[in-house]
Amino acid sequence: MIIVSIIICAVLGYYFAVFVPNKKVGYPVSFTFIALFILSLVLLISNEYGHFGMKQTVNEKTYQIQSVQKGSNLLLKKELGTNGKEDVYIYRTPETANAKKPETTKVDSHVKNTVKTGDYSAATLTKKTTRWEYKNGFYSFLFGISDNNKEFVKQTNTFKVGNDWLVLTTTQASQLQKKMKSKTFQAQMKQEGEAYVKAAVVKAMQANPSMSATEQKQVMQQAQKAFKAQAQAKLIQEIKSQK
Repeated sequence: MIIVSIIICAVLGYYFAVFVPNKKVGYPVSFTFIALFILSLVLLISNEYGHFGMKQTVNEKTYQIQSVQKGSNLLLKKELGTNGKEDVYIYRTPETANAKKPETTKVDSHVKNTVKTGDYSAATLTKKTTRWEYKNGFYSFLFGISDNNKEFVKQTNTFKVGNDWLVLTTTQASQLQKKMKSKTFQAQMKQEGEAYVKAAVVKAMQANPSMSATEQKQVMQQAQKAFKAQAQAKLIQEIKSQK
């Protein structure tokens, strides 16, 4: 509507200044329309660059997320740029679990990503998005033609994942996968794992010589789980320390 007003005021200002014979009437009316023309321009510019008639609104929504690699708890990060401000995180949701491509956070300098690790019952992503919206229907009617309603301002993405999740870059994840598939590494882990479990059983038997076969089996299972977690943590630390 504001653009229509600008055009009408410009046409009428010109008409009354040029075509009305009685200049005592024509000029004052023309100046009125010129003033309205200038006012409309100021309002349009104020809306375009100062968001006049608009307000910032915040929308917050939480999604449950899944790892991009089935059977693992892994949150991937793809590093973009040099300062890390445009890095994106790669994930899936239950709705996109079988989609061809995983989901990613928005690539934008006004998007901030935060990862929190803790004792969470489920892995989630909370998106907090700020946009410019018109204060009411009047301003929407006046400036709606500018097509700037719901203009993006900024977004904060907060990932909350359990302590059993890994947060790795795509490069680190690739190195981890390659290392774990190595026959040399697998043989080494098998040898070290057997020694670790054996030592755990011996220690438990010394503490409780009358331990039953079932109890020994439980000790072995716990030792295997502990060794696997310890070995994985050590391997990840080695990969993260590489430049």
